Amino acid sequence: MDNVLLMSNNTLYLLLSTILCFMDVLSDILSKVKLSSVVYFKSDFSAPWGMDVPKGPFAQFHIVTHGQCVLKTKNEIIQLFRGDIIVFPFGASHWLANDEGSRLYNGQEVVDSILSGISLFEGDTISATLVCGHFDFDRNMDHPFIKELPAMIKISESDVKQFYWLRNITDLVIDEATKEQSGSTVIVNKLGEILFIHTLRAYIEKNKSTSGFIAAIQDVRISRVLKEIHSFPENDWQLEQLAQIAGMSRTSFANRFKSLLGETPFNYLTQWRIIQAKELLAENSLSVGEVALQVGYKSEAAFNRVFKKRVEQTPLKFRQNVLVS
Repeated sequence: MDNVLLMSNNTLYLLLSTILCFMDVLSDILSKVKLSSVVYFKSDFSAPWGMDVPKGPFAQFHIVTHGQCVLKTKNEIIQLFRGDIIVFPFGASHWLANDEGSRLYNGQEVVDSILSGISLFEGDTISATLVCGHFDFDRNMDHPFIKELPAMIKISESDVKQFYWLRNITDLVIDEATKEQSGSTVIVNKLGEILFIHTLRAYIEKNKSTSGFIAAIQDVRISRVLKEIHSFPENDWQLEQLAQIAGMSRTSFANRFKSLLGETPFNYLTQWRIIQAKELLAENSLSVGEVALQVGYKSEAAFNRVFKKRVEQTPLKFRQNVLVS
C-alpha cells in the first residue's frame, strides 16, 4: 500500500512539475508577442444572414453564445453550436451564415452596421448570437510555437466545460460585452487578451503532439530544460548541464531534444537569446554591450555577429528601425 501511495505521489509530482514548466515557458513566449485584443460586438443575427470575413492582418475570433450557424473556411464547412469558440491565428479568410445558401455581406460592413445600431439582417427569427473581435500579436516572432499554430483553432462547448478556467473567462467576456457602462470597452478588450491565452492553453492540452514545440513543452524532461533556458539565457550553458536538468545522458538528451524540436539545444538557446535581445534593444535603456551581456554573450563583437546572422541587420540598426517605427 505504501509503495502504491509513493508511486501515486511521484506521478502527481511529475504531473504538477510538467504543468508548471509548461505554463512558465508559454508565459515567456506570450509576453514577447505584444498581445492586444479588440471585441467588436455581441449581437443577435436574424436569419437569413451571412458575413464574409476576408483574409486580414489580425487573428479573428468568434464565440457562439446562442443558437447555431455554419462556418466555411478554405478547406471545410463546419456547423457551430452554442458555446463554440473559433480563432483564426493568422487571419485566414472565412464566412459565417445561418446556412450555406445565405447572401454574404462584407464583414466590415456587418461590423459597421451593428455598431451604428442598424442591422443589415431583417429576419424575424434569431438563429445565432455571436461575440466577434480580433487579437493582435507579433506573428513575425521567430519562435517555433508561433510557426506551429494552425490556421484555425476550434474549441467546442464540451472543451469549454472541461477547461473551467476557459469557461469562466468566456463568461466574463460575454457578460462585459453586453454592458454599456463606463470603462466596459477597456475591460472587455483586456479580457479578450486573457481569452486568447486560455484558448491557446486549451488547444495545447487538447492536442497531444508527437513532435514540435508543443510536444516539447509537454515532455516532462525537455520542458524543464526549456524553462531553465528561458529563465537564464545569460548562463554559459553546456550540454552536460542541460542533460542533468533533463535527468538524461548527454546523447539521449541531445537526440530527444532534436527529435522533438528539429534543432539542437544550442540553436534553440541562440534563438531565445535573440528574442530576448530584440526586446531589450527596443526598450532603448541599455547599451548594445549591456544587452549582449544580459543575453549571454561575453563580448559585444560576438553578439553583433550572431545577431546580424539571425536578424540580417546589426543590433544598433535594429534599434534605430524600432525607434523610427
